[in-house]
Amino acid sequence: MFSSLGVLNVDHYAVTTRDIIATLQDFLSIPNAKLLRGPGQNPAQNVNYAFVELNGMGVVEILSPLNSDSPILSHLNAGGGAYHLCYAVQDLDRAIDIAQQQFSAKLVVEPRSDGAFDGRRVAFLVHPIHGLFELLEAYPNTLKFEPQASSTDVANIQSSDNAELLTIYNAVVGVSETQIGQVSMQTNPEWDSFKHLLLIMEIEKQFEVNISAEKMAKLDSLAKIQAYLAEK
Repeated sequence: MFSSLGVLNVDHYAVTTRDIIATLQDFLSIPNAKLLRGPGQNPAQNVNYAFVELNGMGVVEILSPLNSDSPILSHLNAGGGAYHLCYAVQDLDRAIDIAQQQFSAKLVVEPRSDGAFDGRRVAFLVHPIHGLFELLEAYPNTLKFEPQASSTDVANIQSSDNAELLTIYNAVVGVSETQIGQVSMQTNPEWDSFKHLLLIMEIEKQFEVNISAEKMAKLDSLAKIQAYLAEK
């Protein structure tokens, strides 16, 4: 069936939980696991979500109910845990038609744009053998090339990096700091150990660096992180 649907790859595995932070911490305790997106809210699906890459073992999407109308509540009431597989397809509408007409799948959630996937559409179906599964539009087969900066732009790039660091920090920690110099774990109680882990992971992703656990423990202020990134 999946080859007929044009499945390109398994995008993620989904699990449900009532405590997304505790479950996220458990998955992040797996060696070399990395937070890809979230934690965040997805009003389109009435869920909270977070995506974790499991060191070559695929990506898991952790879901918890956003409100009392969340579609995952029945699954949680049955025990929660493993929920469904999500498959990326190039042509979502065609895949849905083939699943229904040729393989007796039933469409249970119509295709809709989903903010958790950069606005790409998703749909949910139930199959007599495979149960509930999700189809996700793959990214378009296009490449975008960014112009390279000249040497005269270095100062502007550094300033931009500093602004990006502040933006990342404010988003992860949930504050509105405007100056890097005085922000540290000692002076900002909101910057706790868990937020520190999320912050370092997001910095690794956005700045394309790899920060060791030993180094991470020492980067306890934005000034230290700024200096570290400048060296890179």
